[in-house]
Amino acid sequence: MKIKTKRRTNRKNNKKTKKKKVTLESQKKLVLKMIRELKWPKTGRPNVLRKSHIEKKGLRSGYEGFVLGIVTSWAGKGSRSGYRKMLSMKTREPKYKKLFRESKKLMRLKDPKFKFTSIQYNKNHRAARHRDAKNTGISYILGLGDYTGGELTIFDENEKNPVKHDIKNKFNTFDGSKYPHETCPFKGERYTLVFYSN
Repeated sequence: MKIKTKRRTNRKNNKKTKKKKVTLESQKKLVLKMIRELKWPKTGRPNVLRKSHIEKKGLRSGYEGFVLGIVTSWAGKGSRSGYRKMLSMKTREPKYKKLFRESKKLMRLKDPKFKFTSIQYNKNHRAARHRDAKNTGISYILGLGDYTGGELTIFDENEKNPVKHDIKNKFNTFDGSKYPHETCPFKGERYTLVFYSN
């Protein structure tokens, strides 16, 4: 006579592994972790450099920053040369590609309807008053890191009536091509991400 035996199943294997729900806050932490681990390249944007920075370090010194996504670059040869919009070279590199993907996910969590082509990343940079001539329409800016101060000051079209905006761990929208803006003094480790259309 055969005795029926119950098969023991490994419940752990049968359970589907639950993924942690991605939230806006958890995605901010992930992006911050990624940018902290980066070896930052220097960028040359003379319109955002303060006079004191240029006098101290020179115009060519630039600051730590880069763009991922679409950029306007000189391309082609001879009669075919000129400025063109194209995917930046950095965006194609694996370490930056992953950062770009996670940063886009961050914006989708914040505002899924917001359309943008590019993200400017800045590290410990106090921007001089400027307009973003190549940007079109509304941009989002987000401050990350362990710092104090560093508010974004936005002026009206006549460069008057400044208004300070606290962007530490907060998103703020503004039209950087229309309204002059600058960074207030800060202490500590400050990163900013600017989501915009080129």
